[in-house]
Amino acid sequence: MANSIPTVLRNQGRGIVGALLVVGLSFLYTMETWELGVRLPMYYLVAYTSLGLVGVLLITRHVGFRVEDEHETRTDPVHLAVSFAELVFQSFLAAYVVLLLFGIVEFGDPLETVARLGLIQVVPLGLGAAVSNRLLSESDDDISEAGFPRNLPTFFLGAVFVSFPVAPTAEVEVIATSAGWGRLALVVVLSVTVTHLVLHELEFRGHGSRIENRSVFAQIGSAFIVYAVGVVVAVAFLAAFGHFAETTFDEQVQQTIVLAFVGSIGASAGEVVL
Repeated sequence: MANSIPTVLRNQGRGIVGALLVVGLSFLYTMETWELGVRLPMYYLVAYTSLGLVGVLLITRHVGFRVEDEHETRTDPVHLAVSFAELVFQSFLAAYVVLLLFGIVEFGDPLETVARLGLIQVVPLGLGAAVSNRLLSESDDDISEAGFPRNLPTFFLGAVFVSFPVAPTAEVEVIATSAGWGRLALVVVLSVTVTHLVLHELEFRGHGSRIENRSVFAQIGSAFIVYAVGVVVAVAFLAAFGHFAETTFDEQVQQTIVLAFVGSIGASAGEVVL
């Protein structure tokens, strides 16, 4: 059944993860976007969001939201409106989950501030959500992937590719300081969870060979291996760019958790994309 609950959940999950993967993570890790969200006039933010989402709508209209969308379905106004509403929801959800865990948004913040921070983020996240279901979902092609440990270079390449633009920035230190241990513990949980979903649950490219003859225990174990790769890459980059200079061990661990979130998602994406 095409619209069964598992199918719907996978489609939504692919959109949320895709919102982060394409350009969303680097945008979420940028202080200037937080400041612009608060500082820009509301009419400007609304205009920017409206025009940006129109572009996302055009992408959805022409490439389709999912692989199973046929041309006639993609041009149907009702179906297009539903698909567009889904990706906007996915984008806002991804933005607010990350902003909350990073301590950029607090539950007690004024509603206008919360709305502003969401509006500045939703366009790049929406772009990722629009293309991920279409381009990265499982196809009929027979895609064979190397098992552990032969896939470690792929994990490392993905982690390096996504972490590199974020690693030198001051945002890593700012987020590590503002989040607190409670939120950072949730960041670790979210990192491993997203990694597992990308590799084994959301039916991204190569899904069949990744789960073939693998127990649930083995799948979860591989998610932790990928997270460990993200941690190693994070430590290497943070040390190389001087983040660990004159810091306590606790601060080093906090910064590592912040950057490993990016690295682990990048590592899992490497297995999907490369």
